[in-house]
Parts: sequence; C-alpha cells; structure tokens
Amino acid sequence: MPPKVSLLKATQGEAIRNYYHDNHVIQDMLVPLYKVGDALEFVHREMEVYPLWLCPHRLYKLPVKTMVYPEPGFEHQHRQGDTSYAQMFTDVGVYYAPGAVLRGEEFNGAEAVHRLEQWLIENHSYQPQYAVSELNEKDFWRMFDASHYEHCRQKYGAVGTFMSVYYKSKKGRKTEKEVQEAEAAILEPAYADEEA
Repeated sequence: MPPKVSLLKATQGEAIRNYYHDNHVIQDMLVPLYKVGDALEFVHREMEVYPLWLCPHRLYKLPVKTMVYPEPGFEHQHRQGDTSYAQMFTDVGVYYAPGAVLRGEEFNGAEAVHRLEQWLIENHSYQPQYAVSELNEKDFWRMFDASHYEHCRQKYGAVGTFMSVYYKSKKGRKTEKEVQEAEAAILEPAYADEEA
C-alpha cells in the first residue's frame, strides 16, 4: 500500500475512465516561447485550469528534420531565447479540474482537447503523446513531421511489420485489420517506386 498508479489505471473500468476524461484536464503542450501568452489565454478561455506548469525547453535545429522541430527560419527572427542553433519553447502543463466542472457546469473534455490540438497545429506547437489525444491520423501528421520517420520505416522494413507511432499513441483502439489497411496504403506507393 498504496497501490501503484499503473495498477489502478489497468483495473479502472470504461465508465470511470470516461468520467475522469470529462472532468479533469491532463495536458502538456510544447509552444514556441513567443506564443506562450496566446497559449495561456487559450487555456484560460477554454479550460480555466490553474495552477499551470511552465518549463523552458530548447528545441535544437538538427541536420535531419525530426518529428518535432523548430519553426522554419526561426534563427532569422532573433526572438527572445532563440539562438542560431535552437528555438526556445515552453512546456505548458495543464493538470486539474476545469473551472466549469468546479462550478458544476457542463464541460466536454473531448471537445476541449480537440480545440486545443487544433490551436497547437495552427501555432507550430506540439502535444506529447502521453496526454489524452483526440487527433485523427491526418491531424496527427499535420502536427508531427513524418518524412524522416516514414523513410526509416520503409528503409528498415517496419511498414507492414510494426504499427506506426500514430496507432501506438492514439486514444482508443484500432483493430488489427484497420492497422493493416493503413499500412497497406503506405506500402503501395513504396512498391510502385520499386517497380518503376
């Protein structure tokens, strides 16, 4: 005693899980430093969750574009915290019951998360994949760059063998058939290139 959190999560039923998602916010977002004020206003307007966690995070410009990367041309803007080799971001953590829930009002957690994710995509920001996510596959790849990731998956034969990171981090479940169909859609253009 006390029991491990992982045990509690593994044994909670769907009703408890849904109640928790609808009545609590547990989100992180990685936002460019110069957009933190806008992010805080968005969280206040949409969720009213306090206190908030703010943690600086430097995102390095690498020779290969990874799934999470600085804004193109950031080094020419000379914004506070940025250098020629890294852009300053801030991890904004939002963890608590929303104001509407505390006042006994209606709060739709799934809709709030969806609006947050759309704001993140529009503002070159990221959502860590341990948070609750309502992203569909198209929006997931709008948030994260897949070019190098997919190149490596094809080069090393992972497509059709291992499911993509989207399916690994997605809230909800995909059937094996849905995963295979999605993988086949990726494989078809790859095989077409080999035949040409």
